[in-house]
Amino acid sequence: MSSDQRLAELHAELGLKRPNPTWAKAEIVLGLAAVSLGLLIGVHSVARNAADVYWPLAAASTILQTLGGYLALAGHRSHLYQSQNKLFAWLAGKLAGRNS
Repeated sequence: MSSDQRLAELHAELGLKRPNPTWAKAEIVLGLAAVSLGLLIGVHSVARNAADVYWPLAAASTILQTLGGYLALAGHRSHLYQSQNKLFAWLAGKLAGRNS
C-alpha cells in the first residue's frame, strides 16, 4: 500500500477531509499581505502631529494586522497538519511492514 493510499485511509477512518495545500498557501499570502497593508496604513495614520492623528485609520490598521497575522498562522498550521499526517501515514506503513 502506498503512502497516499495510507493517508487516504487515515483520513477516512478518522472522518477528516483532506486538507487543501493550495488554500493553506493562499492563507499565508493573504495574511501577510493584510499585515503589510495594516502596517502601511498604521504608519500613514500616525506619521503626523499628535493632534492630527486619524484614530479610526489607526484602529483599522491594528485590526488588519491582527487578522492578517491570524490568517498567516492558520495557513502555517494547515501546512504543519498536512506534513504531520503524511509522516504518520509513512510511519504506519513502516510499522505495518515490520510486523507482517
